[in-house]
Formats: sequence, structure tokens, C-alpha cells
Amino acid sequence: MPKGDSIGPEFAEKELHCLQDILKKEKLSGNHLEIGTGYGGTLLEMINCYQRESRPHFTVVDPMSYFPNQYNIVKDYLSSNGVTPSTVDFRTAKSYTAFKTAENNKERYDFILIDGVHKLRYVAQDLRWTRLLNVGGILCLHDYQVRTRGVMKAADNFLRKHNNYSKVALAGSLLVIRKHAESKTIEANSIDLFWASIMSFALQLENSIKKRISRLTF
Repeated sequence: MPKGDSIGPEFAEKELHCLQDILKKEKLSGNHLEIGTGYGGTLLEMINCYQRESRPHFTVVDPMSYFPNQYNIVKDYLSSNGVTPSTVDFRTAKSYTAFKTAENNKERYDFILIDGVHKLRYVAQDLRWTRLLNVGGILCLHDYQVRTRGVMKAADNFLRKHNNYSKVALAGSLLVIRKHAESKTIEANSIDLFWASIMSFALQLENSIKKRISRLTF
């Protein structure tokens, strides 16, 4: 569990610095969304990028089942570091379910951080939230790296299909993307989700075969 001002091991130092620089330089005033919060360390760092009087509204989507008593631990962590938990809109739900409600409510965001389950099909589901991202807004995906290929494949496929989004930076495994215009086609549609499900199965099968081959060589 993170202690004091530490955010724990989720973000490397250069990734955190990149995230902080983006938020401070962009001066985004609209709603901010974090999908997957862990212990709340990254959330705290993002909140602290803003002065209290000009702080944007933060929403967190997480099923809060990553470890026992996660919800209360996150709230206690924020409180012990000077942030009132009630100022954050915690939505204890899976991303897929929470998105439907947010879309129906016509919510909009200036910033989205995706750092939930790293399997391809779940990242593809998380990318549906980009439909609610304002033009000029920033999307970040954590763990964009070979070790978590699901994130890479989902993000790369997304960028291939939507040229109104472009890479702004890549710091370690933190990918930063900007939305330049509204999309002509729906982001992460049913076909994308079906493709992601098939590819997820293929990646799992490939990893399983590699493990079996590795065992046979010893």
C-alpha cells in the first residue's frame, strides 16, 4: 500500500512526471476521468496538479474489487493526504456498465486516464469512453508496452481507425493522445469489441503455448 506521498509502483517516475506536465500545461478545466484507480495514488497526484480553488471535477470508475476493502482504503488514503473524498465522484462499477449511464447522461470529459484491466477486450471497452472526450481533450493509457500487449494492440487499432486522434507523447509505458476533432465513426463500436474478444483469446492461447514450451526446455 502506498504511504505518505508515494503513489506506489504503478507509475514509473518519468511516467508520473509526464502525466503531471500534461495536466499542468494543458490547464484542462472540464471533467477528469480515471478508469481503474488501485490504491488511489495516481488519483491523488492528478488532483494535486491543480490549485484547490480551480480544481476540475474528478470521476473514478472502478469495481473496487481489486483487493479487500479497496473503496474505503482509497478514501482513507485521499483523506490522509488532504483531499476530501466526497469531492471525487466514485462510481463503483465496471467500465462497461458505467459507460452506458455516462453516455445516456451526455457526460463530457477533458481528460481520461485508462489504467484498468490490461487485457485487450477490456481496454477496447474502456476506449468507448473516448466518445465522451471533448475536442482538444487528452487521453492517457498506462502500460502501453510489450509486456501488456493487450493495451498496445487496443491502442494501436484505435489510432489506425481514428485519424482525429494523435500521439502527443510516450513516456515509459504512458501513452498520451489528443483528440483533434469529433469522430466520423463511432469509437470502439461493436465490431471493434468483437475483434478485441477474438484477439484476446488468441493472445491467451499464444501465451499458454509459450509457457508450455518454456517448461519443456527445462
